[in-house]
Amino acid sequence: AVTKDLPDIDGDKAYDIETFATKLGVKKIATGATALLFLNYVHAIATGVLSTAGTFRKIPMLGGHAALACILIARFKQLKPDSMQSVKKFYKHIWDLFYSEYVLYTLI
Repeated sequence: AVTKDLPDIDGDKAYDIETFATKLGVKKIATGATALLFLNYVHAIATGVLSTAGTFRKIPMLGGHAALACILIARFKQLKPDSMQSVKKFYKHIWDLFYSEYVLYTLI
C-alpha cells in the first residue's frame, strides 16, 4: 500500500500533502517495498520447501514464486526514480505481480 503514493508524488508535493513518498523519496519507498515483497516471495518459497508432501504442488509453489521474485527484481532495476513515467510503470508492475498471485493461487 505504501507504493500507492509513488505516482502522485508530484501533485502531493505541489499541494504540501505529506506521504511517505514525499518525505522519504521515490527511491527509498521503492527499495523498501521491493525488499518487503521480495521477502514475501522468499517466505512463500521456503513454505513450499518445508511443507509436508501433498500440501502444495511444488512446481507452481516454488517455481511460480521464484519467477515472480525475479520479475520484481528486474522491474526494480529498470526503475528510474526521477522519471515519473518510470515510476508509474514500476507501480503498474507491482499491481501486475499482485494479480499474478491470484492466478498462481489456482495452481498451487
